[in-house]
Amino acid sequence: MTSTIDNWILVAVMSTITIMLRAVPLLMPRALLRTRWMLRLNQELPLSVMVILVIHSLAEPGITTPLMAEIFTLIAVALTYWRWRNALLSVVLGLALLALIAPMMAT
Repeated sequence: MTSTIDNWILVAVMSTITIMLRAVPLLMPRALLRTRWMLRLNQELPLSVMVILVIHSLAEPGITTPLMAEIFTLIAVALTYWRWRNALLSVVLGLALLALIAPMMAT
C-alpha cells in the first residue's frame, strides 16, 4: 500500500513531465517548427491520437458503457468535427452526448 506522500510525489512527477512536454514547442526554434516533417506531424497527429482512442474504447465494449452508445456518440463526434472542424466542440459534445445516452441504453 502506498502512502499519501508517495502519491503526492507521483502527482508532482507527472505534473512536471506534463508541463515540460507542453513547454517544448515554446522553447523550440521557430525554424524547426516550420520544417516539412514538423508541419506534417502537426497535421497527422490529432487524427492518429483519435484513432488510437477510438480503437481502445471499442476494444472492450460494455465495461463502462454499452457499445451502441459508444458507436452512436462516435458518429456524432465525427459528424460535428467534419462539419465545423473544431476539435474542442466535438469532444465536449461527444462527452455530453455519451453522458446522456449511456445511462438510457444501459437499462
